Amino acid sequence: MKLPVILLLACNALALAVERPAGFLGIAWGASPEEVKRVLQKRPGVTFPENADDYKIELTGGAFAGQPVAKWVIEFPDRKFAVATVTLKTDGSSGTVGKELCSQLASKYGSMNMDKHSGGTAKKGAQPQPTSRASIWKFPPSLKDKNSVLISVEISGATMKGGDETGGTVTIKYVNETLTGAAMTAATGGKPAPKTTAPVKKEDL
Repeated sequence: MKLPVILLLACNALALAVERPAGFLGIAWGASPEEVKRVLQKRPGVTFPENADDYKIELTGGAFAGQPVAKWVIEFPDRKFAVATVTLKTDGSSGTVGKELCSQLASKYGSMNMDKHSGGTAKKGAQPQPTSRASIWKFPPSLKDKNSVLISVEISGATMKGGDETGGTVTIKYVNETLTGAAMTAATGGKPAPKTTAPVKKEDL
């Protein structure tokens, strides 16, 4: 019985040793929309919409991680901050910017858990095909922090030229899966959300 206990303690000690995101830009998970708005309004160049609601805010401008931002999307299920999505302006250098983001995240949070690639294959001499790549860091709950958190860096729509990815977009996303999961459970009365399939619209065909 001692070995499982020792392994459990060792795993938790390792989890505590690895830095994990306590929020986004100094904003704690679960913060109110008002708190988030106050912080983001202080960032130079960020433009707020005229009618920002308490569940989803879409902003433009400013910078994140030293890169100009095309769009910010901040989400508040149950009016608690749980998701931040930032799409960057990369001026055609999505591959370079994406790699630098991943490098900086790895230096802070350790190695990524998943690295997914799709597209980009084409016959010799054919037009380069758009590629997609998602690098993901997952932070499971620990004794100190009960939240399950995910960070992803996504490069989409880029094409390979000269061994590098050009064009396309880079999006970085911070998600508190514990808060989003709790909101989904509450919305469905404690039952998993039923799977639905949207009907095919004949007029769109």
